[in-house]
Amino acid sequence: MTALTTQQARAIVDAVLAGPRTDPARRIACAVVDAGGHLLAMAREEEAGPLFGEICQMKAFTCIAVARPTKTLRADAQGHERWLDGIRHVALARMGGALIADEGGDLIHDGEGRVLGAVGVSGEAGYHDEHLAVMAIGAIGLVADAG
Repeated sequence: MTALTTQQARAIVDAVLAGPRTDPARRIACAVVDAGGHLLAMAREEEAGPLFGEICQMKAFTCIAVARPTKTLRADAQGHERWLDGIRHVALARMGGALIADEGGDLIHDGEGRVLGAVGVSGEAGYHDEHLAVMAIGAIGLVADAG
């Protein structure tokens, strides 16, 4: 496989939204981008906070921009906050997107290890955003890199 399809991206979003919640009242958003960081599919549940749609897109974008899951970026930045601040400024100025260093942004690989895109989830606790993303990627037969 050489590219993530819109159909696969929609299937990931649907699987995330259908996934279990830590609380039935939680409302979430999910975005899937291709290997170039371009949005393929996104959905925000009706009562989800208005920023959740933007946050999930930026989590997915971050994975592509820095070639690692958002959780890994967070770990890499511990003790190197100036470095993270610097790359955030560059990403915003040069790529038009903010970087998010928290759980819930994961790379999508094919069976041969090629990066096809990334998924971002927002609205749950970070560890559960991560769980939903990994579960959804696996549900369509692809491989998640959660760091």
